[in-house]
Formats: sequence, structure tokens, C-alpha cells
Amino acid sequence: MQIFRHIDDPGLSLAGSVVTLGNFDGIHLGHQALIGGAVAEAKKVAIPSVVLTFEPHPLKVLAPERAPKMLLAHKDKMQLLQTLGVEVVVIQNFDLSFAKLSADEFVRGILVGRLKARKIWVGRDLRFGQGRSGSVTELERWGGELGFAVATVDAILVNGARVSSSRIRQLVTDGHVDAVEPMLGRFHFISGRVVRGHRRGREIGFPTANISTRTEVLPMDGIYATLFQLGERRLWSVSSVGVNPTFGDGPRTVESYILNFTDDIYGEAVQLSFVSRIRSETKFASVDALVSQIHQDVHSAEAILRELNLPR
Repeated sequence: MQIFRHIDDPGLSLAGSVVTLGNFDGIHLGHQALIGGAVAEAKKVAIPSVVLTFEPHPLKVLAPERAPKMLLAHKDKMQLLQTLGVEVVVIQNFDLSFAKLSADEFVRGILVGRLKARKIWVGRDLRFGQGRSGSVTELERWGGELGFAVATVDAILVNGARVSSSRIRQLVTDGHVDAVEPMLGRFHFISGRVVRGHRRGREIGFPTANISTRTEVLPMDGIYATLFQLGERRLWSVSSVGVNPTFGDGPRTVESYILNFTDDIYGEAVQLSFVSRIRSETKFASVDALVSQIHQDVHSAEAILRELNLPR
């Protein structure tokens, strides 16, 4: 997969393409339908599939106070796009200058002029251009004039509710991590590196991997059944998100106790997938009480992961 950091990158040279565009935060089932459609179409006509995405999120420029936290770190988004078979990703820097492009300028100058789009896959609620003035209906009109086709994809419903990044973001933030798996087609995960902590877990018989994460959206503080991805290894784990109140509130951390695992993995790049919430974070009266509860948490995590028949 080729990645271009700007639409004007001189290395970006296309004779034709099938394009889909958006922020694609989370790459949920709706995003996957759009991307999958574009990839399949491009393969049929033997031209590149192109994802045009924007960084930072437009709201971070236009209304910072309303800008959402991102479900996926940039590197993770790129890896997922590659997994879906995308051939070219163009990451357009979204700034005030770009925001001033009219819908007409965006279509003529970027979609047709730079990307040489022959077909464009979009959601029915697409809005684009300055002031979000462009619509699917207008895009179809431009297509007739400029020689490209438009394919639209309806919103995906799960349990009667529309799948959206904002809904997934809220559910994760509220701790309902199990509810987002059907919307993502996978568990919500964070990524980062294992760093040294206070080593309290080791002292009480439960050594934890402390994860310094680049992912912005973390679940609500609490204890979770999780899957710890280390290279090709997928390990059962129980993880905490919070401030370790039993030892006096500290900074918010993510710590994972990996079942039946003793390797030294400091500095390793990892992913942690949140499967199900076990309980809220609690301040215990003693370390012994905490240790007793951790034993119960481990049993709970094992039961959840076993019931889901997840590989280990």
C-alpha cells in the first residue's frame, strides 16, 4: 500500500482510480462497506483503489472545542486499511486553507484533477466542501458532467441502531466494550509500548505490563477481560484502566496481567483488545483484599474468554 502525505505529493500520479473518502475513524462496518466496495470495483477494472482521508480531524481546525478523540491511532488506521486491500492512501492535511475549498473546487481539482476518479464510493449522508455545501446529489450531477460514476452505501444498522464513530466512541468511553464488537467487526483495541511502572503488581504476585498508549479513546476506568497482542501471539489477560486508588490515586494508566506468562517484554510494541467489562475500579481497605479480588477478576476473565471461545 502506498501512502501519500498530501494531495500535491509529486509522487502521486494516477491515470485513473476508484475513490472513497472520509475520516474513517474506527474503520467500523459502515467504513468497511465503503472501502470494500471501492477495492472490489478497482480490482474489476484494474485501476488503483484510493482512500482519501483527512488529518487532523476537520473539527480540530474548525471547532476545536467539539473535536472528538480518535478511536484509532494513525498507524493502526493505516494497518487496517492495508488489511482491507487498499492500494493508495492520500492523507490530506486539513487546515483553514483546505477548508475554504468550495465543493466544486474539491470535485474538479482533487477528485478529478489529482485522483483521476472514475468512480467514487460514498455514504448517502456525505457532505463536503466549504460549509459542507456539497451533497451526494450534486456529486452525481458533477459525475455526469465530468465523467465519473457514484456509488452510494446506506448506513449499517446493528440491533436497529446506526453504526457510527460517535456512537462507538461513546459506548467505549462508558465502558460498554462488548457492545462495540458487532459494530467494528473486531474488539476495540489500543496500541502502544510496554513501559516500566511501579512494579507493585510483581510485589503482590500479579506482574502487569504497563502500556504507554498512543490511542486517544480509552474505556471507562475499571477491570476488563482483554486480549494482549504481542507480535503474532494473542494472549488472554485481565486489564485495569484507572488510577490505582488502593495505593493512592496516581496518573491514569493501562495495566495488563497476562495469564500464564512470565516473559520480559519491556519496550515491546503491543495491542490490547477490550472484550468485556468485569467491574468498576475500587479502593480496597488492604493489599490482601485487593489480591483476593484480583484472583476473582482472573477467574472472571478466564470464564468470559473461554465462553467466547477466543484463541490463546
